[in-house]
Amino acid sequence: MLVHRKFIHTQPTKALWPRTSQMYIWDQETRIDLPFSLRLENLIYIGVAGSVNWHVRPHYHDHFEMCYVDEGQGCFAIDDCSYAVKQGDVFLTLPGEVHQGGAAGDAPFRLYYIGFQLEHLSTLELDYYQLGMQRVVPDGDRQIKALFDAIFFKELQQRQSHALEMVQSLFLSLLVSLLRIYEQGREMEIVQPVLLSPALKSVLQSLHTDLGRYQSIDALAVQVNLSRSHLTREFKRAMGISLGQYARSISLQYARFYLRETSDSVSAIAERLHFTSIHTFSIFFKRHTGMSPQEYRKLFKLRG
Repeated sequence: MLVHRKFIHTQPTKALWPRTSQMYIWDQETRIDLPFSLRLENLIYIGVAGSVNWHVRPHYHDHFEMCYVDEGQGCFAIDDCSYAVKQGDVFLTLPGEVHQGGAAGDAPFRLYYIGFQLEHLSTLELDYYQLGMQRVVPDGDRQIKALFDAIFFKELQQRQSHALEMVQSLFLSLLVSLLRIYEQGREMEIVQPVLLSPALKSVLQSLHTDLGRYQSIDALAVQVNLSRSHLTREFKRAMGISLGQYARSISLQYARFYLRETSDSVSAIAERLHFTSIHTFSIFFKRHTGMSPQEYRKLFKLRG
C-alpha cells in the first residue's frame, strides 16, 4: 500500500519455502510479498498497516486488492466515489481502478490488505468483476479477519510444516467467503458511496500530489473557487473526516518519513513541507505526536 519501505530479505529453509521470501517493514506496516511458489501464483502480497495518521495517495494496480479495517475508522475513494469505513468493514478495488484512503479521527487505526490475481480462477474472477460499485460490506461474523489472521500471523510468520498448502487452502476460502459476504450485502443496508464533486477531487489531488506540503483550508478553498465553509462542509460529508484533519494527517505522514528516512535537517524538512518556520513545524509535530521532531528522529535511530 505504501511506497517507501525498509525491507528485510529472509532466507527460509528450502523444505518449507521453495523461494526466497521478502518481508517489507515501513514504520507501522509489515508486508510479505508472494508467491513463494507457483502454487500461490494468485496471491501477490499480504500486509498489515496501522497508525492514527495512515494515508495512501491515489494509485492503481493491475490486480485486485482487498482491505479490511481491523481497528478504527477511515475513508476510501474510487474515482468519483467515496466510502466511509469502520472496524469490521471490507473494501475491495478491481484492477485499474484509481483509489486512495486514510484513517479518520484520532483513534488507533489498523488495516489488513491482500493483493491477488484471479486469471487462473476464471469463475471467481467473473463474479468479482460483477460486484458493481458497492464495495464496502461488514464482515459480520469476522470470517475474513479469522482467515487473514491464520494466513498472515500463523502460517506465513510461524512457518509450520506444509504451510504453503495451508495458505493456499485458507486463501481460497477467503476468496469464496468474501464473495458470499458481498452477495449477502446486496440484501442488507450497507455503506453507500458518496459522489465526489470535481472540486473535492481537485482538493484531494492537491493534498496527495504535493508531497505533504502543508496547505491552509483558505488556500484550498480559493484554489477550487468555493467558500471555506462550503468546502469544509462538503469534504466532511463526502469523506467522513474534516478537511483540516485530513490535510494535517498527510503532512504528518510525510514529516515522519523525512525524519526517519533522510538525513535532512529539521529546518530543511519544515521548509520542504511549506511551514513558515522551524518553530511552527516543531509545534505542529509535537502537538500531534507527543514528541519533538528531534526526539522522533532520535527514537528511530535507536531502534535501527
